[in-house]
Amino acid sequence: MIRYARAPSAAFAGLLSRGGILSPLLAHRVVAGLPLDLHLRERDHIHAYCGLTRLIDASFSGGRILVTAHTTYTSQSCAGGLFRPWSCDEGGFVDAVHGYLEGVAVRPALVQHEGAVQAAWAAVRSPWVPFDREAVLGYTDSAAQATGRAFLEIAAARAELERVRTAGRWATLPVGKVGAELDQLAVDPAGRLVLIELKNAAAKPESVYYSPLQLLQYLHEWAIALDVVREQLHEFMAARIALGMSPPDMPRLSGGLRPVVAFGADLRNAEVRSRFEVVRAIANGHLPAGVSPIEVWAMEGGRPVRLD
Repeated sequence: MIRYARAPSAAFAGLLSRGGILSPLLAHRVVAGLPLDLHLRERDHIHAYCGLTRLIDASFSGGRILVTAHTTYTSQSCAGGLFRPWSCDEGGFVDAVHGYLEGVAVRPALVQHEGAVQAAWAAVRSPWVPFDREAVLGYTDSAAQATGRAFLEIAAARAELERVRTAGRWATLPVGKVGAELDQLAVDPAGRLVLIELKNAAAKPESVYYSPLQLLQYLHEWAIALDVVREQLHEFMAARIALGMSPPDMPRLSGGLRPVVAFGADLRNAEVRSRFEVVRAIANGHLPAGVSPIEVWAMEGGRPVRLD
């Protein structure tokens, strides 16, 4: 059985709501030059991201709250008193969070380049409204997961692309573990679920021009899962609206899938752009039934612009 169970329990939502001990996490903050990006996670977790890094993981279980992070952050002097178990009615949490986020040092590489691209697209409200990042579908067990991520269409697209790659002496196709973590989910005004692969256009050329193939994998997985997890997505989106994490007029998810590769500034050179279009054409030839072609977007002057 496939799931997307990121909606909070009523008790956890209460802790995050106004007056709850965890509500200070939802206050608008800028850390290392980027807005703090808050996201709900399965089993009553909330993560606070800054660019590509996670600064806080607060979870609720057994009537208690546990606040954790990587030792890179828990070992900093500003972290004193925050990273520990908390009772739900304990005082001092707001001061601990404020002191930590005011003083935390974040490595510049995590908030520049890809981190800046992530932050820029998290802030848009048109042409769609983003509502989650690092989107991963859950499965009952590893066997179901392996089956749910294996598609003949992907194999066919890879075989077609391998012939092109060999003839043109491109970089080797990505191999290894099947991708599972989609960069961003959003909903557009037509109620379609927007699947977004975010890319820093100045990254390694092969990671840029092979990105439509990566997105194709997610498209096939979500095409099967969407009707199964639609109600869970509705619950999750409703919870975000209730907590003020998403705008109250965010469209309801009522349509199919809309695939997007989105860049920051489009810094691709002519060769990378040409190869990208070859890969995109191959991917578009192997889309799930009813899915529109992959769109390409970039940020120009802080505004989303469609490139295709």
